[in-house]
Amino acid sequence: MTMQNIPVAGGSMPAYIAHPAGDGPRPALILLQEVFGVNRFMKAIADYWAGEGFITICPELYWRLGPGIVADPEIPDDRPVAMGARDRLDNDQCVDDIIATIAHARTLDTCNGRVATSGYCLGGMLAYLTATRGNADANVSYYGVGIENHLGEADRITRPLLLHIGEADPWTPEDVRDQLANQLAAPLVTQYLYADTGHAFARPGASTDVPDLRQLANDRTKAFLAAALALD
Repeated sequence: MTMQNIPVAGGSMPAYIAHPAGDGPRPALILLQEVFGVNRFMKAIADYWAGEGFITICPELYWRLGPGIVADPEIPDDRPVAMGARDRLDNDQCVDDIIATIAHARTLDTCNGRVATSGYCLGGMLAYLTATRGNADANVSYYGVGIENHLGEADRITRPLLLHIGEADPWTPEDVRDQLANQLAAPLVTQYLYADTGHAFARPGASTDVPDLRQLANDRTKAFLAAALALD
């Protein structure tokens, strides 16, 4: 696990990179942070996906706002820090940085050229926007917040997109879920709804963590990526 800088327009963006074991080219997974930044939970998720065989790159998407903006969802006083950063984030510039990260991943000698994104919370919405604007081979959203505000772009999706949604998530109430179900169509978009499940159920080791459903969602993501990236 290392920290590296990703070249993007106007500078370089720090990223936490977790490398899989073994030799040979691997697919890359661009991991998109929750509203709390690249914290201990995002690093744990990156390490998990590296263990599943992906070069996992978790960029610090708040980098243009200032260095080291990281918060912990388990510390109540950290929440205003996270929400303040979120309010200042330029979504369009952020997606451009993600697209640059995808391009960078494809230049790595260790990458086989296949690249996907997987985002959580804020990152889940950014994964959706990457699906509408970028060229990742596949995109995954875990409990994305705010996707409904960008459904006008849905017809621009040309690569597979997977959504994981908690039925009891206050950020995706029934009317939002209905919009997503009605306006994001198969076969390119697959949606899974997790009954009686709240936000951040796949944040490992957190108070919101639901281990059985986290594993189910991750297994579904693995199968989805295997098919979308044509993995053996």
